[in-house]
Amino acid sequence: MDAQEFVRFAIERTRGATLAMVRDVRQEDLAWRPGPEANPIGFLLFHIFRSEDRLLHRLLGGTDEVWDREGWDRRWRLPPPPPDAAELWFTGNSWTPAQVAAWKAPAKEELLAYGEQAHRSGLEVLPKLDPAQWHVLVRPERTRAFYLHLVMHHEAQHQGQIDYVAGILRTRGGTR
Repeated sequence: MDAQEFVRFAIERTRGATLAMVRDVRQEDLAWRPGPEANPIGFLLFHIFRSEDRLLHRLLGGTDEVWDREGWDRRWRLPPPPPDAAELWFTGNSWTPAQVAAWKAPAKEELLAYGEQAHRSGLEVLPKLDPAQWHVLVRPERTRAFYLHLVMHHEAQHQGQIDYVAGILRTRGGTR
């Protein structure tokens, strides 16, 4: 297995674990929060999918994101960004608890469909990234290798949050 195959393997395994965690989560459970500062599962999925889309397409592939290219940006209403919103705000990054609470997750099937579309398209970027060039800076102090690692690591971090919320839901009689 070479480096590119390993990165693909890791990204696919991580996504498979995320999907397994939410298999039995019901639509009404997507918005439940264990506390006023906590992120619900629906938001966490949105954030994971948007971040992967942004990282693989825009930052690493130099292409338009599936979010824009396929019209997902027009399907789901996002809260208005603050005037000083950073570029990553559109992935759910830096949203306030009030913005997270106000956002309504789309139907689970639609949310997962966006995730699948962004994921499959993002995997097509990987073979175009020459491992000999992974040391090249994409942004100051951020190499291609940094962003590839982030794609793998970011979703794994949020899996813990999803698993925690889903576990609480199970003990409360939510999820199946």
